[in-house]
Amino acid sequence: MAPRPRKRRYTNTPNFYVKRDSRTGKLSCQYKDLRTGKFHSLPSNLEEAEQMARELNVLIGHELLEAEKKAILEMNNSLNITVGNWVKEYMEIQQEKLKRGEMKPSTLEQRKWSLNPVLAKYKNLRLSDLNTVTLSKFLKGYIEQGKATMAQRIRSCMIDVFAEAIAAGHFPADKPNPASVTKMPRIRIKRARLTLEVFKQVIEWSKQHQKPYLWRAYLLAILTGQRLDDIGKASFKDIKRVEGIRYLEVIQTKTGTKLLIPLELRLESIDCSIQDVISMCRDRVVSPHLFHHIRRTGKTDPGDKVRTKSLSIGFAKAVRALKIDWGDYDPPSFHEIRSLSEREYKKQGINTQHLLGHKHQTTTDTYADPRGHDWIVVKMEG
Repeated sequence: MAPRPRKRRYTNTPNFYVKRDSRTGKLSCQYKDLRTGKFHSLPSNLEEAEQMARELNVLIGHELLEAEKKAILEMNNSLNITVGNWVKEYMEIQQEKLKRGEMKPSTLEQRKWSLNPVLAKYKNLRLSDLNTVTLSKFLKGYIEQGKATMAQRIRSCMIDVFAEAIAAGHFPADKPNPASVTKMPRIRIKRARLTLEVFKQVIEWSKQHQKPYLWRAYLLAILTGQRLDDIGKASFKDIKRVEGIRYLEVIQTKTGTKLLIPLELRLESIDCSIQDVISMCRDRVVSPHLFHHIRRTGKTDPGDKVRTKSLSIGFAKAVRALKIDWGDYDPPSFHEIRSLSEREYKKQGINTQHLLGHKHQTTTDTYADPRGHDWIVVKMEG
């Protein structure tokens, strides 16, 4: 049996294709554009078509080569970005997240604060050179100074900084996040617990030496068990009447948890109710804020809201004024009022998990979680 006749090869020019129509005997010439993968018809004259194909190979090859060089240079430039330039770009990304409601202002401020030490030392260093060894030594310095909390915050922030850098192409995606593989700083609790006896002493000292809005804020904190930010933003419009009962409406800044705390709620150990404190906050100055200035001082006018930071500073000052020996511990901060509130209300049989706005961890409660749409109503009894 005769072998099948071999097809004739008309050209060796790359990307140039020639076919002969078996019916008419005419040649069909085409060129494949490597940029798009599409075929384009060329003249049927073989020599003319082949010359065009060679010229196209040169032109397109040169264009592809330039594009390849440009991509390499851009990649190198991207990987050569300094820590300072990337942090600036990173903060712009965080600002956009804030505008979209994906981040709270307090979180943004904390990240700015956490990145300041990094910028101070590594601003001009290439981001790709800020490796795990360098970061570990940097964090160790804070730990050795007894600033483990600061080290932990910087580490947490840097993990996100590198995650964004990888996503933006400023750090090799085939390498691990340098900050995430550093060791988590171990924090030793150094703050002393606040006792009821000390709290009462703070109130008495504050009544004699501080402005009324300070000790009133301390009282509201222990009566509601809420965090500093939520105490600082409390206003008269937060008082709501639901089915004949008056409540203090709280939407927790940190978690978004919604609470309705009855104004009649009384802490027996200090013989005071939320209603008592709110009544104290109504004075001769008309203001929407529970804790407000009563006279002009500096840039503040009567009725202006007291800065939240002033409340924590005031409490710290009152605690130090008692001159108690705390031993190896730091004096209790404003946040410790929340812990004392929980312990005291638990003695009364109040559901402190509801009061503090904490979620249950059981599977049943996970299924029952209203995901922020329902209010938690704090009851007067357990």
